[in-house]
Amino acid sequence: MAEKEVIHVDKLVRKHVLNNVWIRDKGAANKGKYLRDKPNIKWSGQNMNLNFPTSNNLQHPFDIRRAPIPTIGIPWPKPQMFETSAKTFYRLSKLYVKGNLSTCRILAKAVQRYHSIFYTCNNVQFTNNLFYLQNANFAFSMSKPNLRYLKSLKYLTVLNLDVKKCPSDPVLTSDESYTLRTSNKEIKIEANEVWGALRALETLSQLIFCIDNNFIIRGTRIVDFPRFPHRGILIDSARHFMSKKTIFQMLSAMEMNKMNVLHWHLTDDQSFPYQSRIFPELSRKGAYHPSLTYTPEDVAEIVEFARIRGIRVIPEFDTPGHSFSWGFGHPELLTQCFDNGRLIPGHFGPMNPARNTTYTFLTAFFKEILGVFKDQYVHLGNDEVPTGCWTTNEEVQQFISEIKDKSRFNRKEIGAWNFFTEKLISSMNKMASERENGVKFILWQEAFQSNLNIPIDSIVQVWLGQQDLVAKVTNRGHHALYSSCWYINMIEYGVVWPKYYLCDPVGDSFSGNPALVLGGEACLWSEYITSESAVSLLWPKASAVAERLWSDKSLRNINEAAPRLEEHRCRMLRRNLPVGDINGPGFCAFESEEKQSLSGNTFKSQQLHSIQKTSTQGLFWISASLIAFGIFLVSFFARKSHSKKCRRFKTRTRLCCH
Repeated sequence: MAEKEVIHVDKLVRKHVLNNVWIRDKGAANKGKYLRDKPNIKWSGQNMNLNFPTSNNLQHPFDIRRAPIPTIGIPWPKPQMFETSAKTFYRLSKLYVKGNLSTCRILAKAVQRYHSIFYTCNNVQFTNNLFYLQNANFAFSMSKPNLRYLKSLKYLTVLNLDVKKCPSDPVLTSDESYTLRTSNKEIKIEANEVWGALRALETLSQLIFCIDNNFIIRGTRIVDFPRFPHRGILIDSARHFMSKKTIFQMLSAMEMNKMNVLHWHLTDDQSFPYQSRIFPELSRKGAYHPSLTYTPEDVAEIVEFARIRGIRVIPEFDTPGHSFSWGFGHPELLTQCFDNGRLIPGHFGPMNPARNTTYTFLTAFFKEILGVFKDQYVHLGNDEVPTGCWTTNEEVQQFISEIKDKSRFNRKEIGAWNFFTEKLISSMNKMASERENGVKFILWQEAFQSNLNIPIDSIVQVWLGQQDLVAKVTNRGHHALYSSCWYINMIEYGVVWPKYYLCDPVGDSFSGNPALVLGGEACLWSEYITSESAVSLLWPKASAVAERLWSDKSLRNINEAAPRLEEHRCRMLRRNLPVGDINGPGFCAFESEEKQSLSGNTFKSQQLHSIQKTSTQGLFWISASLIAFGIFLVSFFARKSHSKKCRRFKTRTRLCCH
């Protein structure tokens, strides 16, 4: 038989040779015969496409941009070991929860929170216009079972939570592992710490789906744990202020994606929105507007919202650069810049390293910060320090000339930068004794690359460089975080998540110490992103980062991940998170936001909506009846009174009554 001209047909398509798209075989011997291959929605070039594998033989190959058909009840990120049955299903009744809820408030709150999520019925919509594509015979993830079969399924009524420890705060070394198993008797979750139980409850919420108002779960067995301990996102509230509502939405999305660190870049050159108790002028004069600030109460509420979801909040107050906004309220902190000895009005450079008052101020400020933010780590920034201003300032130049070890740096102003960093870290280390967990530091890569004297237990965050820089960081004994390939604020058109998904902090050619790579962060810098657009731009693109940092390293199949990610996007929308698109043209079948309650059952919402509508209609008719009856009474008595007047005055006029 002559070779068939079939291009880019994957193994799955070859396996299913069905009556679909027809092409002619090559060769005279096979003239008139046809090969039939199954169309598939898969990764093609830079988009998801409805791909007809054999159409490349045509003069004009044919692809249609189309999001993949979403999975049903498959979790994201994918568990480390995930076994699920296509034949075994259970129905969920109201679950009786067994576990130490009375002694673990975080667990009790999580059960309460997830209860409403478990029982929000968004019926699986077994509709899709691809059903009507002739000769295609698409394979959907499951067929709609009949109602009699659903009613015959065994009920699961017990959720057994076996949680051994319940620490109050998440830390870098928290144990987030868990196991989850369904059986004829119960759903069993086991976790060493409550943080693992939180991740298990999220997974369970994603396994449950609804058909004809029946809550269904497959027979499932999961053994799961994160690949990296630090799985974060960075938000920037200085370039554009980010509302508290948006931050809560970010944290809720993080919980759904098993991400556990909110890196909060609070201040920068443009604004200082953090309200300091001891230095109120910082925000009073440094914020864009008095209303665009975070009060101590706001911060406490955000930190608590995160804590009970197993999310650490790490603040970043960038120093000594990116600090122009500090100078609105306290100009003495900054370095005045000069041009040939002449002062440049309004031009201030980095914090002034030559003044003792700078360090006194920062010591008091960070003492407050360490009391507000409870995590062991504080991000000190230390990136993109514009040292040129220091070279123009005589006060700083005199200071630099007196620095003893400046000769070990390739530029003398780096010596001043090193002095500043050492002095700040030293003063903060003295405060560490007052905290139960002490204090450790995260710095951007510039501090490492400039050979500053930073503590060996500091974390270096790589944002401008590839794996070779991560390797250098670990080979010098520092822990590393990776962000270079995950700058999601760099907006692009098309399906972009695969490049985030395939980027790995520890790739196959990694030459460093993988044990010192803690994970990474998806960054959303807000120069051109506002609070209103932030969630839709970050999510669900950051979900690709979440699976890379949680799941097994071997997961690299875009075509396998895409349908799961499509389901996850719809899942996030159903929980009222305003996430954006991920795979291109497609749809999510569920009730619109106006018809849903944030925490209630969709059908309860519909019922409530109906009741409200009925009540409103009832009130309308009652009101209308009362008004009509009132008008009737007024008219009746008016006419009666009028008639009396007519009778009384009928001798006077004939025109009184009409």
